[in-house]
Parts: sequence; C-alpha cells; structure tokens
Amino acid sequence: MSKYEDFFKGVYVRRFPSGIENEASKGTLKKAFNNDGNYDQSPERMERLKKMLKKSQIGRETLDFLDEKGSDLVFEKMPYYGYFDPENNVVALSPRFSDEDLAITFVHEVRHARQDSIMTNTSSNMTPETLLKNGFMIEADACATECILAHQMMEQGDYSIFEAHQKTAYAPMSTAFEKEFAKSHDWNKARDAAFMEWYNLPVKPGYADQYIDFMKEISKNNDSADFRKDMDTKQMAQKLCLDSNGECYIQNPKKLESPEKLNVNEKQSAKMIAVLKPFMKRQKRSAEQMGLNKVHVAHRDGSYTTVQTEMKNQNAKSVIRSAGKGRGGR
Repeated sequence: MSKYEDFFKGVYVRRFPSGIENEASKGTLKKAFNNDGNYDQSPERMERLKKMLKKSQIGRETLDFLDEKGSDLVFEKMPYYGYFDPENNVVALSPRFSDEDLAITFVHEVRHARQDSIMTNTSSNMTPETLLKNGFMIEADACATECILAHQMMEQGDYSIFEAHQKTAYAPMSTAFEKEFAKSHDWNKARDAAFMEWYNLPVKPGYADQYIDFMKEISKNNDSADFRKDMDTKQMAQKLCLDSNGECYIQNPKKLESPEKLNVNEKQSAKMIAVLKPFMKRQKRSAEQMGLNKVHVAHRDGSYTTVQTEMKNQNAKSVIRSAGKGRGGR
C-alpha cells in the first residue's frame, strides 16, 4: 500500500482533516506527497495569518476562542491543509498552502475545536444512525463557517478568500451562501443554504467511509461498542450549529433526516451490514434499535431504501439460497 493510501486509511475520526477534497478533484494532495520543498513556517507568517483573520468578525471570534480553549496553533508539514486533534487540543496548519487557504482552514479547524467543547463528536455509545448524522453535521457546519469568513472579507474589499474557496471542491457552498444572502440579506439563511449544500458535494461519501470504519473498529473490539445513544436531530443542531449570538442557524433541522441528506451509497450500505450484523447477532439487537431504519441508501437509479431494508433483502436471499441447496441435495 502506498503512503498516500496509508494516509487515507488512518485519518478517520481521530482527527478532523481538511483537504480530502483534493483527492477527488485536482490531485493537489497526491502531488503534495511527492513535493518536499521548503515552506515558510516562521512565527512571522503565523502573525501575518492572524492579522489577516482579525479583519473579519468571524476571524476575531475564532482567534478569541482559540485563546480561551488553550489550543496550540502550529505549522506542521502534511499533505493536507490542516487538522484539529481533540485528544491533544492542537490545531495544525500545513505551510504547503497559501495564506488564504490557511485562513479558511483555520476557521474550519477551530470550529471543530468549538464543536468538541460542546459535545462528544464521536462515541461508541452512539447508534450508527447518530454517528453518521452527527458526523455529517459536524463537517457541514465547519465548512459553512468558511463561507462566513469569505463573505466578511469581501465586505472589507478583500476577495482573495472567496476566490481561494471557489478553487476547492467546496465552491458550491460559498456560491449558495452568496446567492441566498443577495436574496434575503439574512446571515443565518445564507449560512443554512451553504450548510445544506454540503450534503450535495462529491466529498460526502468520504466522510461516511470514515464513520463506517469507526463502527468497524469499535464493534470488533470485544463488543466495547454500545450503539444505544440516539440523539435528537433538532437538539444536535441547537448545540452545534450556532451563530455568533448563540442562535441556531439551521432553518429546518428535520431536513437532516431526509433520504437526500442522511444516506450512504450501495457499497457503504453493504459494508455497514457486514460490520454490524455479527455485533447485532451477538448482542441480540434489532435494526430499529441501531437506527438502521433511518439511514437511507441512495441507489444508482435515484431511488432510496434503508439499510434495514437492504439487510432484510440480504437475509431473504440467504434463505432462498439455503433452501435451493437443500433441494438440490436430496
């Protein structure tokens, strides 16, 4: 396995990395593995970055929160933009990228630090449905925060952050933000529009993979997984998705339970079933108790089922095959 593949295998859940989109888009990440050039990691650059952020309200709030939480902010050579490590309370930025890219990454990763201070981002106590729902919400919220920074900087006459954001796989989010803001002049409606657009991005399956891998990791570890905690979507949004005044900006949290939002693809559904079925059998747990009746499966033809339905279909096929073998053996 290549170093590149090793990286993607190891980042799930333990860290919240920024930059995965490049693997699916322009290949920046792959190039970075083969590029070990010298990059500016000086204190002067860090101060320059902070000075840029102080031009915006969200940048100032983010810097203040970082100080309050006592998180370390460091440069670290890595093939992706940056990460937040909750175990060590560290926000790391890659010096490989531009100041504009790192300003975006900074507000994104510190948003993860804020989320971590509010509630546990991942836990073996959560049902698989809650793990996915929570994981998607965490990332969509952090990405929507980037759009706030881009807009506020444009209000100061600096379009560089917006232009940098438009070069990433997350460009549809800042586009959705600006479109809604132009129409409503409402910060929260614009932020909500950007948040909801995240669920349409081609990077979303990569995050689902991370959480399914997490399920696999904990369910095979001597049944240390519990998978019982089912969290209410509205309450989750009211904790995680807050504006500067502490108000929830999500207009309709119920949307996050819809087939269009809370879904996995066919391959991921099959993996979830393979991962969870032995655990469910050992623990005598039903699909409903695991929330699998609420996790939708997006099929190639545009239709939706649920992981529970796919599990039932798989069981039915197994019974038919077993019956067929029995008849053939007479």
